[in-house]
Amino acid sequence: MGAQQWSDDPRDERGAPQRRAIHAAAIAQFSAHGFAATSMADIADAAGMSRPALYQYFRNKRDIFASAFVALFEDHVDRALQALQSDGTTESRLEGFLQRFEGDLWELMAASEHSEEIMSAKTADTTEEIQRVIARLRRGVVAFLAEAHPGRSKAALDRRAEWAEILEFSPKGFKFDTPSVSDFRRRLTALARGVAADIDT
Repeated sequence: MGAQQWSDDPRDERGAPQRRAIHAAAIAQFSAHGFAATSMADIADAAGMSRPALYQYFRNKRDIFASAFVALFEDHVDRALQALQSDGTTESRLEGFLQRFEGDLWELMAASEHSEEIMSAKTADTTEEIQRVIARLRRGVVAFLAEAHPGRSKAALDRRAEWAEILEFSPKGFKFDTPSVSDFRRRLTALARGVAADIDT
């Protein structure tokens, strides 16, 4: 049986467990050492495989970086949407949504002294892929708001659009003063409480 070859198709499930292990190892290495200082050998060692084995799944470090961070965003979007779809009050569902996406990502980035370098290492392709993932998050929010505040009138549509904007853009403003993780999470809790109160009214 020949060596397994990497695939550009993110839907290709061949070697999925190995790819997930490489993603986890790569994110840990990039977070600890930054993009520039992390080598393919570092990632291979952290993933418990040889460099030649690593090249069966990815062409180079930038390829791993792109794949790992898109997968990271996919995972956080999955968790956020699961929170929205869970049982509970409007507030608890919004709280879970915001904490699983915005809060957990902020905590991950805050834990690394190389977060600015990591963010600047994204390519146009990586940014485009992450935007595709975010579009799925937006669709989930739209579906949740339609369930929480049904109606097809212009007034209902406008209210849902306002809430969707607030939920998407307020967390960006909350990061302006580079808050601690606990302060950022507290702001997300207040946002969930305020939007939920408005919806339930």
